[in-house]
Amino acid sequence: MTAYFRIHADYVGRLGVEVGVFVAVDHLRRAGLLSDAQESLYLDIDDWFREALPTPPLYSDGNTLGAVTWFKRDTRVRADFAERLDALRSLLSAHGVPHRTSESDDPGRVVYEDDLQVGVVPRVRRLPSPPPFPAGTVLGPTTPGSKRHLSRKARKGPQG
Repeated sequence: MTAYFRIHADYVGRLGVEVGVFVAVDHLRRAGLLSDAQESLYLDIDDWFREALPTPPLYSDGNTLGAVTWFKRDTRVRADFAERLDALRSLLSAHGVPHRTSESDDPGRVVYEDDLQVGVVPRVRRLPSPPPFPAGTVLGPTTPGSKRHLSRKARKGPQG
């Protein structure tokens, strides 16, 4: 069994590698394609992972290394992780975003490691490919921290 796995969309993002599952769902959110219920589910899962996983320090400077994270194999068998990752994959499927799981014993040069994940600088980078969203959708770097303040509900105000 391989040491690491990563769930990602089949399109290449600004870092020159396939966009990870969290970023791919966030792209759907930013493009306004998630229903209110889907957006709420995504935000709940994203916040849960922010609590459950240490934040790699490589993100403190905006990820100037261009690193990506891979889960350690043992994380796959944790039911609390697996059910939430499956829910994110379901959101991608519901919107027709092709995605898959990649596995590797050597995903790149390790620049961060904790008990559950590694941050690596990929050995190969490619040119970004267009994401499967409406033309004209502008996608920048993913916002660090919770994204609840960016949700439709938050933008509408407390009376929503």
